[in-house]
Amino acid sequence: MKNSALLSIRNLKTYFQVRGGVLKAVDDVSLTIDQGETLGLVGESGCGKSVTASSIMGLIPMPPGFMAGGEIVFEGEDLLKARESRMRQIRGSKISMIFQEPMTSLNPVFTVGDQVAEVIALHEKLSRKEIRERVIESFRLVRIPAPESRISDYPHQMSGGMRQRVMIAMALACHPKLMIADEPTTALDVTIQAQILELMDNLKSETGASILFITHDLGVIAEMAQKVAVMYAGKVMEAADAETLFSEPRHPYTLGLMRSIPVVGLDKKQRRLITIPGSVPSLFSLPQGCLFHERCAEGRKECGLVEPPMIDLGKGHIVRCHKVNPKPQQESWNHGSRES
Repeated sequence: MKNSALLSIRNLKTYFQVRGGVLKAVDDVSLTIDQGETLGLVGESGCGKSVTASSIMGLIPMPPGFMAGGEIVFEGEDLLKARESRMRQIRGSKISMIFQEPMTSLNPVFTVGDQVAEVIALHEKLSRKEIRERVIESFRLVRIPAPESRISDYPHQMSGGMRQRVMIAMALACHPKLMIADEPTTALDVTIQAQILELMDNLKSETGASILFITHDLGVIAEMAQKVAVMYAGKVMEAADAETLFSEPRHPYTLGLMRSIPVVGLDKKQRRLITIPGSVPSLFSLPQGCLFHERCAEGRKECGLVEPPMIDLGKGHIVRCHKVNPKPQQESWNHGSRES
C-alpha cells in the first residue's frame, strides 16, 4: 500500500531582493515527502537546501526575502497562504526543526529543561508537573542518561553530542509529524555522528514521523533516506529513490558528488580523490543555460545556451540534463563500500 503524501512542495520560488538585484535562492523546486519517510536533500553549500527548509517553516525574513511562487502543502494546507499566527501553531507541534549547531541554537542563560518545557507549554495545556514529566520523557527518548538531573543543566555543561540530543528532544517534545534536520551532525565527531544518526533512525521508527534530512554527505544519505533530491544553485538537478540514485546516477553533478567521497581499500593509484572543478556560481551572476555546464566535463554546445528541462525517467526518477538518454550510465557508485 502506497503511503499518502504528508508534504508536497510544488514549484517553490524563494527570492531575496538585495541591493545588487534579485537572488533566486530557491528556484522552481518540487519535492514530496510521504508519511513515515525520510527524504535526503543534498548538495554543496549555497545550493538552497537551508532556504528550502526555512521556507517550509515560514522563517524567511521578509523583506528582503519574498515568495515568488509555488506551494508548500502540508496535510492539505498551503503553508504559504497561512497567517503567522497559524504558522506559530504548526511550528514545533506539527513540523519541527533540528538546527545545525546546537550551541548557537540553545539559549546559554536558561537550562536545557526549561527550553524544552517552553515548547511544550506553548502548544499544550499541561500543568507544571506534567510538563516536567514530558521533558524527562523526551530526554529519556533521546537516550540522555539521568534525565531527572540533566534537565537542570545549562548548555555549556553538556557535550556537543548531548546538546544535539537536547535539540532532538525539543523537536520531538510535541510529537510532530515532520522533522526537518538541517545538517544535524556537521559539528560532531564521527563516533557521536553515528550515534545521532542511529538515534534519529530509531526515533523515526518509534514515532512514525517523517524526516527531511539536509546534508552535503551522500554517505549519510545512503544510510538514512528512502528518497534523495540533489540540489545545485537553487534547483533540483536529480531526484529518485535512494537505491536508484546510487545505482544509476544520471546527472554529472550527482556523479561528481559520488566520486568525491573517499573509499577505503583502494590502491595508491586510485586513492586520489576526484574533485568537481570550479565552485558554485554566484546567485548574482548565474550562467546561461544549464547552471552546472561551466563545471561539467560532459557538456555540449546547447548546455551553455538553453536551460535543460526536467526529464522524467519513470518510477519517480527525474533528471535536469541535456545529455540524458533512455539507457542508464554504466558507472554506478557502490555506497555499500562506505565505512560507517
